[in-house]
Amino acid sequence: MQAKTTISLGDLARVGKGTPGGEWLRRYWLAVGLDAELRDVPRALRVLGEDLVLFRDGAGRPGLIGQYCPHRGTSLEYGDLEPEGIRCPYHGWLFDRRGQCLEQPAEPPGSTFHQRVRHLAYPVREQGGLLFAYLGPEPDQPPPLPRYAPLVEPGGQRQIEPIRHLAYNWFNFFENVADPCHICVLHRSSGYGEQTWGNRFFDYHDMPAFEPVERDYGLTIVLRKPGPRPDTDYVDEMSLALPTIAQIGDTELVHLRLDEVDGQRDGGRNHHWMFLTPNDDDHFMLFTVDHYTGPDPDFFARLKQMRAREMPQQVVKDYDHRPYMPFRGSVRSEDVMAQGTQKPLWERAERLGASDRGVIAIRRIVREAVEAVLRGERPRGVLAPEEAERLVYIDSYVGVRPRE
Repeated sequence: MQAKTTISLGDLARVGKGTPGGEWLRRYWLAVGLDAELRDVPRALRVLGEDLVLFRDGAGRPGLIGQYCPHRGTSLEYGDLEPEGIRCPYHGWLFDRRGQCLEQPAEPPGSTFHQRVRHLAYPVREQGGLLFAYLGPEPDQPPPLPRYAPLVEPGGQRQIEPIRHLAYNWFNFFENVADPCHICVLHRSSGYGEQTWGNRFFDYHDMPAFEPVERDYGLTIVLRKPGPRPDTDYVDEMSLALPTIAQIGDTELVHLRLDEVDGQRDGGRNHHWMFLTPNDDDHFMLFTVDHYTGPDPDFFARLKQMRAREMPQQVVKDYDHRPYMPFRGSVRSEDVMAQGTQKPLWERAERLGASDRGVIAIRRIVREAVEAVLRGERPRGVLAPEEAERLVYIDSYVGVRPRE
């Protein structure tokens, strides 16, 4: 693709084929489904603006192909699953998971027409309960699927949440992780505001200092406050990994109040990863994986109880018809309101200050990766073939550290 090598800020957030951001995202494996939910029914799915069908053939192998049959355009969402692949319900054309047409029942005996029909198809692989697809320009030679530590490491307890479907641009969510100042303000009436685990860490009137630290995978936001001893700091980190992964380190502590946790205890025993996959410019899916390696045998049951008490607490007047009401009192509801009411990046007018240095940093990192693709280079986060066996970790420490 011949394209410019410098891009606008709005180009980072667009996902369609041929756009700078969309071509960049197509160089990575993206989460597209849950392995446990892909049974014997095809599922229509939009990914990066493309209408597709996710299915499992009769041999149990997952496939992702174009939604509309190349014959007469009927949706393969209603196709019949067979050992070799999926058969169109209209005229019976059979496709394997690589998109090759295998049969055309109405064509003359001996016809080889089917051999010349190859439908749109992308490779799909399972890892740790998630299904990942590669929508890149060379689907037969994709880069290695990264071995994400919380999905492949043995031991501990693992939980995959139901997929969340959100109706706004994916980049609004992604860059929010690099904006820690909002935690003390937006979430002051919910989990973050009610709990303080270390020296009132997220106090609205005494916000923690923070710095963005660039990593080989992306960016880590490091927040600090004076610790229990003069030579220590309370530290809370959250990270972003290219292309669309967020890791929050304080899941064990963020839902607890001051009297429920020892402020000097190190946290970070639950690795809370979020994989974002854009459906199009206005919708995205959020896949959430937790891998807990601590001593609590019922950690996820306790986490569910803690989250359940975080419900929107506003009294909504009968004449208040704002669509996101009520939202205060729940971290997730508050985030959806704030991010969902932002315009997409290409339509937004902003006045950024010093407190926005994390957002500025992640935009620069993404821009550099997008521009690398436009130059024909391998962007940050795409593994070389010789790195296929490397475990991918993301730093998100929470606890007490010696003061640097």
